[in-house]
Amino acid sequence: MIRDKKIPTPKYLLDLTPLKKQLSYVKIEEGKVKIGSTTTLYELSRTFLHSDVRFAGFVDVWKKFGTFAIRFSATIGGNLAAATQYSDYITLLLAYDARVKAISANGERTIPVEKLVLDKRVTSLRPDELIKEVEFDAPPESSSSSFIKFDRRELLIAGIVTGAFFLRLDQGKIQDVKVAFDMVKDKRVPARAREVENFLLGKMFSEELVNQAADEILPASMERITDWWTTAEYRLDMSKIALKRGLLKCKTRIEKGVV
Repeated sequence: MIRDKKIPTPKYLLDLTPLKKQLSYVKIEEGKVKIGSTTTLYELSRTFLHSDVRFAGFVDVWKKFGTFAIRFSATIGGNLAAATQYSDYITLLLAYDARVKAISANGERTIPVEKLVLDKRVTSLRPDELIKEVEFDAPPESSSSSFIKFDRRELLIAGIVTGAFFLRLDQGKIQDVKVAFDMVKDKRVPARAREVENFLLGKMFSEELVNQAADEILPASMERITDWWTTAEYRLDMSKIALKRGLLKCKTRIEKGVV
């Protein structure tokens, strides 16, 4: 972005490599999943986040994220701080209701991911703050997640439409559901589709219910755009498909207990 003159040339660039050992980790502590901000996507793939069905959406993101070389250098903190609709982990972490811990010389504070990204390339981080870690409540049994990404290619894609989904069932009843997309209504960054969540919560899961949520509820809570890439109508149609596939995939994973 500096080379392309999209942002002013800064006086200084800060290299966070010296903090790598301190801020690279994935653990469960006091019922919370904690991910250090300098943890690379490859390092994530070597943890329980890629083997436990409750975190299956992390595997989905990995399969669609950039190239293998990029996965060795891209970090979870960098993906969040990029603050665009193409930051796949923002969308996924919204489905886990995740929070970011920001740290500065003046102390530490917790920011919901939903309030971290204010606009494209704009975050609520103060100039003196760094992202220390991401955390979210460890999901209970009988829950899983999924991530759906549509584009013309399989790899190195930004995504015409992306969606992340979390589902918890109890004897077929939807006890918890979270739905996030790269854009929702007037948001030009990832956000939750709360109207869809409210419609599904507490009902018995069925394919008919999911179809109704996608065909009737989602269009009222989503505003898609037309650009050089594709049309708003196509994006909306693919968003409906993403919702259907994503929730059905969550249900299958819960039932089979495998990623």
